Amino acid sequence: MLPLTSRTYTFALVAPYLPAPANTGGRIRIHRLARGLAGVGRVDLYARFWPVEIAPEAGEVASALSVYARRELHDRGAFAGVLGITSRRAREAAPRALCEALARQHRATPYDAVVACHSYGALAALGLRGAALVVDEHNIESRYARAVTPDARVEAARLQRWERRVWRRADLVTAVSDDDAREIQRVRRGATEVVPNGVACAEIEFVAPSLRTAREILFVGAMSHPPNVRCAVELAREVLPRVQRTHPDARLVLCGRAPVAEVRALASRDVEVTGTVADVGPWLARAGVYVNLLRAGAGSSLKVPEALAAGVPLVSTRTGIRGFALDERHLLLAESADAAARAVVDAWRSPAASDARAHAAGAVVATLDWDALGARFARLVIGAVNARSAA
Repeated sequence: MLPLTSRTYTFALVAPYLPAPANTGGRIRIHRLARGLAGVGRVDLYARFWPVEIAPEAGEVASALSVYARRELHDRGAFAGVLGITSRRAREAAPRALCEALARQHRATPYDAVVACHSYGALAALGLRGAALVVDEHNIESRYARAVTPDARVEAARLQRWERRVWRRADLVTAVSDDDAREIQRVRRGATEVVPNGVACAEIEFVAPSLRTAREILFVGAMSHPPNVRCAVELAREVLPRVQRTHPDARLVLCGRAPVAEVRALASRDVEVTGTVADVGPWLARAGVYVNLLRAGAGSSLKVPEALAAGVPLVSTRTGIRGFALDERHLLLAESADAAARAVVDAWRSPAASDARAHAAGAVVATLDWDALGARFARLVIGAVNARSAA
């Protein structure tokens, strides 16, 4: 339960990208945690954005932005930080106009807490005296940068130094997994809490695998994100043809915003590339299996609990289920295209076993409801505010 108080809290939420529409992992997390904060106070948004984020093909943004009482959105101008010293990611997230707008509003009406989404999005928040600083880490970005861009060693080192600086300064850091929390705790002495990624259970209908008749393989994600692009290509070129040897009617659906040319080129009679969809629910409802062949990633994948909440049989690499308490009781593990194809066929061949896994997974997913997670996040932020006031 949230503490009973007549006090009205005010929060500034600072994001390094537009947290709308809530149709990709990071945007969904920001939106759901902001809703939790809005349940106990006023939330103002300060965000860097790129014009492509408000293009029609990105989707409708108004509904996700309606949670914020005030919206300061900036996409150009000079950046804060020190060129050549401050991490490029941190500088790009902090147009000076955005930093000045936040500081000006805080002077006029002080915020109780400023919540920075990602440590690299925290530059604008560091100078606000009196406000509790909360950093919500979606992943360990420097670790991920080293994995996907090994040649950019200088920037990765700057980003790591920046992360550690922010972690030490924060009143509270929240992470999506125990693994990420342990890495953060090696650096800081203050409060570090795990708020996992979740799912809107009430918004997704559960359909048992044995009731699913479509031979449709589904993968959902932002189709411009390099790990998702590699997964999409492997599914279309390696997994689907193998499955079709047993099920000639099998088809693949690649569902997600902003598909790059490499993904669009996969479209065919048997491969559907949807682009942005308003609601992934209908695709989950009809899917025969969800295959998540991610080879790289950080944090955790929000599409995994969505698929499990819908009852879709899940085939995944271990990387694809990182951050969640899932194992062979809940899904079929596969680390290669050949193993994934065999797992798809097995899921369709043995509906009773698929049902058992789906129901076991449903019990895990029930603990990840976004409403409960958002409320817990709000309690943690209020705790940081109260601890700072008492110090």
